[in-house]
Amino acid sequence: MQLLIQSGDLGPKWFHVALRAIVLLAASNELLKSNVIAEMLGEDATFVRKILAKLAEHGYVQTHSGRYGGYRLNKAPAQITMLEIYSVLGNDNETPYWSVPSTGSERFISMVIAKAEKTFQSVLADYTIQDILDNRS
Repeated sequence: MQLLIQSGDLGPKWFHVALRAIVLLAASNELLKSNVIAEMLGEDATFVRKILAKLAEHGYVQTHSGRYGGYRLNKAPAQITMLEIYSVLGNDNETPYWSVPSTGSERFISMVIAKAEKTFQSVLADYTIQDILDNRS
């Protein structure tokens, strides 16, 4: 864990892009266009739009279409936990241990990964978007 903290790992790309986009929306008093958000994040606009669409689907982001449209945060930053965003956007690419050829170690590996994921999620539950805003440098 210490190695990850020292290396500056931001986690899965979709997760850190979503969090950073939400922070930009939370800090803005205006609607932000997806291409502006993408440019500020240094990411592909299509990728950012997919993330914003999923966040809008779950009520975290408002979308306004049209020439003067854009995105706006739909909830107070203090009411959105990092776990909520992780859960909403989380990837379902898990591999059940029984779906691969057995070497006898799959069940134990699965147990360790499940335990690590549970711990990871409990930490995410402790932090909100407001915490990120308050700790920007």
